[in-house]
Amino acid sequence: MDRPNIVVVLVDQMRRDAMSCAGDPNVMTPNLDRMARNGVRFTSACSTFPACVPFRFSLMTGEYAHSRNVPALGYRLSPAERTLGDAIKAQGYATAYIGKWHLYSAYGVSGGLTLSQASRTPVPASHRRGFDHWRGFELRNEFYDTFYFADDDPEPRRLEGHQTDGLFALAVDYLENRRDADRPFFLVLSVEAPHPPFMASEESLRRVCERGPPVPRPNQDLGAISFFPPEWYEENGPAGRVDPADPQSVRRVADANMQAYYAMIEMIDANMGRLDETITQQGIADKTLVVFLSDHGELGGSHGLLGKAEPWEESVGIPLIVSGPETLVAGRGTTASVPINTEDLFPTLVGLAGGVAGGDLKGMDLSGFLRGESPEPARDGVLLEFVTETRSNRAYYDETWRAIRTARYKYSVIGDRSGARPWQLFDLRDDPYEMTNLVDLSEHMDVARDMHRRLAALLDETDDDYALASAFGLPARNAVSADSPTV
Repeated sequence: MDRPNIVVVLVDQMRRDAMSCAGDPNVMTPNLDRMARNGVRFTSACSTFPACVPFRFSLMTGEYAHSRNVPALGYRLSPAERTLGDAIKAQGYATAYIGKWHLYSAYGVSGGLTLSQASRTPVPASHRRGFDHWRGFELRNEFYDTFYFADDDPEPRRLEGHQTDGLFALAVDYLENRRDADRPFFLVLSVEAPHPPFMASEESLRRVCERGPPVPRPNQDLGAISFFPPEWYEENGPAGRVDPADPQSVRRVADANMQAYYAMIEMIDANMGRLDETITQQGIADKTLVVFLSDHGELGGSHGLLGKAEPWEESVGIPLIVSGPETLVAGRGTTASVPINTEDLFPTLVGLAGGVAGGDLKGMDLSGFLRGESPEPARDGVLLEFVTETRSNRAYYDETWRAIRTARYKYSVIGDRSGARPWQLFDLRDDPYEMTNLVDLSEHMDVARDMHRRLAALLDETDDDYALASAFGLPARNAVSADSPTV
């Protein structure tokens, strides 16, 4: 098998259905729609731990965040870890990384770096292993003030214009001028948009605003919003600051921010068209795969919540499209409903490069399915999790959650070491917006019991010692009694 070039475009905080091909009436994404027509779109792709750092940890290592107790924010990837770059480089690939890394600094924890400092602090080669060509930075979250580093040059370089345009320009430069024409290449382009603060170009924002206020989702409840993440109401944002006690202020800020959110996605889409044109102009379209995905979603007011880190579909659901010529992607223009999660990406990408991930990784290699060598796999369900929160002012600092997501149902538990208790059960087929919690309804007791049993089995399979309380007649698992002595 000829080894294809692989381009992975990773965006930040874009929920699964925020594309016109996925039915969102608020956004126009002709280039992503074309990708879907020329590839496979996964309609049940999930971010296992829906936060930036743990997603990137699992993407880069293939390991679950619970295997290293990775928190929601503030983690430094050990140089002892084998990275995705290492694994694909071992297949004979030239490797490149452009954009946000977010696996080195202590930003967000006590005594850590500020955002500005993180953007201007280089990530040493020891902690970004596996990538030959490096045009990266730790993180910034400021779209007109981003700096990056070129390979081992310690001097930060300013990215001109909007970060999205600038990072795609670096990817185009790699394709046109920097790649080794004699070797297949693996390029990761990591873009911070549409993560807040919500900053789009004036032209893109104007186009979206001219279409009017966003069409609300059936589960959107702006009146129930009680917590605004700080980045949601920055004074320099599209709507200024918010007064949570004023319903009109809440709606004004939420609508304006979501318009900017969609405008940022449309900027990404335009740049995906630019990337596709470059691949064609370079004469490599017939041997290049393009993978588009996000690290997690954005609630945007659904269930009265903003941001991510929740088990709701708007938070855990991510877009995932694998596109390429018929010789590389079978079933072009189709959708796949098999539930997949973050840990499947490492073995799948290595498999697409012609290798085997190896080790004791738990994820599923979908490369054979994508090449048409095997049918769409059946699966019992995937694990979703919130492992730990180091910030005392954020949700899930005292209690964390686990969930199992199947093709039809999602079941979640919440608690601490005394044993997590049943929390939510949704029938995603009949209730896709998760508006009716079935967990306490007697007529759904058999389903709840079965999902609890499946979740316990999945925790065993993934070496997760998470504690479950006794529920539905099933025994407790790893639970610690409240009166047990502590050391």
